[in-house]
Amino acid sequence: MPQITLTIASRFDAVPLLGQLVCSICLYAGMEPGEANEVEICAVEAVNNSIKHAYCEDPDQRVEVAVALESSQLTLDIRDSGRSVDEKIMNGDHLQAIRFDPKYPNQISESGRGLAIIQQVMDSFEYAAESKGNRFRMTKRLKNV
Repeated sequence: MPQITLTIASRFDAVPLLGQLVCSICLYAGMEPGEANEVEICAVEAVNNSIKHAYCEDPDQRVEVAVALESSQLTLDIRDSGRSVDEKIMNGDHLQAIRFDPKYPNQISESGRGLAIIQQVMDSFEYAAESKGNRFRMTKRLKNV
């Protein structure tokens, strides 16, 4: 199983480049451009959560993203050594659908939508607080299989 691991500083300005790399890997795996962009958004959301919540935006920390390509799926493992969070929330037990009036799109909060987006786009995701930090794993089935 081919895998690549990327480590970035816990800085928001480092995340777009990581997103572009994830998108490129998705395209290489045979995803359509729209689907690859959706997976990129999920990777960016998960890494942003590590930076914001686990590290409280401390730029001197590191976030590791491992991208594994199997014959039937793409797996993203995001790891940090920051504060853990409530596993029930991170595993989707308390997620609610994003509801809004399309006439007023500015009423949607920019914060707090990442997990709902991940839940809609990815085939599975799970969070675990481990001895060395946090692991957030997402998988997406490849349609060309």
